Amino acid sequence: MRLSVDDKLIEAAQELGPVIREHADEAERERRLARPVLDAMAAAGLFRLYAPTSLGGFEVDPPTYSRIVEEVSRFDSAAGWILQAGNTGAWWAARLPQEGAEEIYGTKPDVLMAGAFHPPQQAVEVDGGWRITGRGPLASNIHDSEWLFLTALVMDGDQRRMSDGAPAVIAAIIRTEEVEVIDTWYSLGMRGTDSNDVAVKDVFVPVSRTFPLVPEFEPGPHYQGPL
Repeated sequence: MRLSVDDKLIEAAQELGPVIREHADEAERERRLARPVLDAMAAAGLFRLYAPTSLGGFEVDPPTYSRIVEEVSRFDSAAGWILQAGNTGAWWAARLPQEGAEEIYGTKPDVLMAGAFHPPQQAVEVDGGWRITGRGPLASNIHDSEWLFLTALVMDGDQRRMSDGAPAVIAAIIRTEEVEVIDTWYSLGMRGTDSNDVAVKDVFVPVSRTFPLVPEFEPGPHYQGPL
């Protein structure tokens, strides 16, 4: 009987048990996942779960995704958290213009993206994009991520821009190298998630890596499947 892609991914997650367990204490001590664990999960394709197939991902369904995260979490909860957090960027990228999705995932479908969703930063509209300023907590796996997802209130001077009676909010994806990481992650557990604070100051983000944070959206051309 030939295994499906989903079954192979679940099996791969189960087989990672020894290497994840071996480095669990190190992750807790160093407050970030050990490189051998990140490399092993990447080699098994586990950071491509939500990336679209047209960009080299697996585009698995949510129940399969949850099962894979559960399997990894049995060995180390911090590794499971990093796995689920590292994949959600590809899901959010469905809202980006095509150019932005291809810039991030076009050549590296397993690239890692951290996120500091709340509170929102401040965004000032400029020619070709936005300038983002602010600070956010809980940016998991920030030291090993190449991108950072942030939300931001749109500002007109010192006033919030309003849209349909509510503040206008955008999402912006920034290169991690443009971000200051603030060492705050001294938790009682889950230390291996590397969930430190991040700060940005007047960082330019092109329109192609932003989108309005609203319920309705039209998925990009790489995101036309059921997911």
